[in-house]
Amino acid sequence: MTEFFLKIVCLENERYSVIVEDDGRVAYAYLLDKEEIIGDIWLYNQSPTPLETEWVLDEENPFLNPQEFIKENIPPLIEGYENDINLNWKLSYDKESLEEVEVIIRNRLIVKLFPGSCPGYSNFVIKDGPLGKVLI
Repeated sequence: MTEFFLKIVCLENERYSVIVEDDGRVAYAYLLDKEEIIGDIWLYNQSPTPLETEWVLDEENPFLNPQEFIKENIPPLIEGYENDINLNWKLSYDKESLEEVEVIIRNRLIVKLFPGSCPGYSNFVIKDGPLGKVLI
């Protein structure tokens, strides 16, 4: 199973960045303002998708998203993944504040993150849950 950690900085305002992390079990994206996480979202399960929730705080984190919330589980990123991930940053007119960032994997819009979106919005969840909300 592939594991990786990738930080992508917004070139128009370097105070904002996105971390995409896959620990070999599950992948998440984290939106940062400087070094503070201001948004997060589940991307995909690499381990088998559980049938039921596993959200017990003393258990292994981050959590796998259970089957009842997943519309589609994208294939995990593999070697050379850096070329598969693109971000579309939308900043305010004066470039001082972030409005949203889209995470695009293999030319598909996967998720949107906004400052304060914990969780963010995904095209790959079927209903709102603690790891992602439905992107409309």
